[in-house]
Amino acid sequence: MRRLLTLVLLPSLLAFAAVLTPTSSDATERHAPMVAKQVTTSVSSTKILRLPEGAQYVAAYWRGNPQARVTLAFSHDGTHFDAPLDAARDEVGLQRRNGTTYGAIHAARGALAVRVVTDRPLATVTILGMSDGAVTTQGTMAGQAAQAATTQPQVVSRAGWGADPQYMTWAPAFYLTKKLIVHHTDTTNDYVDQAGAESQIRSIYYYHSVTQGWGDIGYNFLIDKFGNVYEGRYSRDYGGANPSGDDASGKGVTGAHTLGWNSGTVGIALLGTFTGQDVTPAARQALESMLAWEASRNGINPQATELFVNPVSGATITSANIAGHRDYNATACPGDTFYLTLPTIRADVAARITGSSPDTTPPTTPGSLLATGGKGRVSLNWAPSTDNTAVTGYQIWRSRSASKGFTQVATVKDTSYVDGSLARRTTYYYKARAYDAAANLSAFSNLASARTS
Repeated sequence: MRRLLTLVLLPSLLAFAAVLTPTSSDATERHAPMVAKQVTTSVSSTKILRLPEGAQYVAAYWRGNPQARVTLAFSHDGTHFDAPLDAARDEVGLQRRNGTTYGAIHAARGALAVRVVTDRPLATVTILGMSDGAVTTQGTMAGQAAQAATTQPQVVSRAGWGADPQYMTWAPAFYLTKKLIVHHTDTTNDYVDQAGAESQIRSIYYYHSVTQGWGDIGYNFLIDKFGNVYEGRYSRDYGGANPSGDDASGKGVTGAHTLGWNSGTVGIALLGTFTGQDVTPAARQALESMLAWEASRNGINPQATELFVNPVSGATITSANIAGHRDYNATACPGDTFYLTLPTIRADVAARITGSSPDTTPPTTPGSLLATGGKGRVSLNWAPSTDNTAVTGYQIWRSRSASKGFTQVATVKDTSYVDGSLARRTTYYYKARAYDAAANLSAFSNLASARTS
């Protein structure tokens, strides 16, 4: 029988009594102490660790072997385990570069044990369990009310969501805001109310501040699925006013959200994971409101791609003014599904600022798609589409069946594409469609097929 290791108690978080977001005038929450516990051990292949108390959130991190494939399986009785989950990677932890690989935070829902499996030996792996006992009198929040295009949305203060000041050890630095970067937190999507969202934010805060040693949460702002916006990185005491993330002169506080590009940028994180699903309409509305407010007050063109100079390092990059984390660093953030909607978000933000209607006209259908087979490849050509503004590019879809199983295999800006590294002597079917800067999609082209040689 495998030996069960019990987690060691870390210092408890302080209790808080705070007024919640002003979006609900009579809702209050009393924060019971959060407790963080961890154990460090070696794992050659598989090991089961017992949690002395049920943990709400669990993350694994380890020294060495950054490419190790690690899975976690949770048990609520110490015997039966749920399906294994990829330990994944925390996007802020990827910036630490201190020889430690930080996994993502997972909802453990009171698990009493965790089974760790790795494809290569880990000399020192740590399992961190976090739990708090927040008691709330409030249900799910309704999100942001309708506001003028350039009005700051209501923001839940750090005190409102229960940020423990003893873990804020980082000295704020401020620079003019030039770029807006969107993230996802790569955590669970299934919190059911604002209390659950805030509990998750407190776990992220502890993980960033204490475990990873940043001295604060990495993001400037966070947004939950209900459309509530939260103050992230500490900037100053606002005396009960709506937090803006600025100093008194209007410069934005530097976060720890995008390696090499934190100064002069604002990082807004959507709470959850959006690799295989999109954000809720409420979250999208709140995000667009925040982006419109930040863009308008800082003179940022939401649809432009411009040169940015890091005010600290002097490094330069040409990037979209509203971009995803992956546009700056090698990461999947903010998730494949959500990332594809950024062109629409840019157009919507621009429309909010100008008071105009967003572009909803799709491009015309690409014509005369032709497929020509070659040695392990297929060459495609088609007639260009037109649009009321401009066609941005084309999606290429492929299947081995003429009627089903199509998946997108490429996006290109030209009217030709070579699909290589294909199986020999196999017939492939293709179709293409155009998209514009507002992410409007055309109808699919004619179906074309070719057999590789």
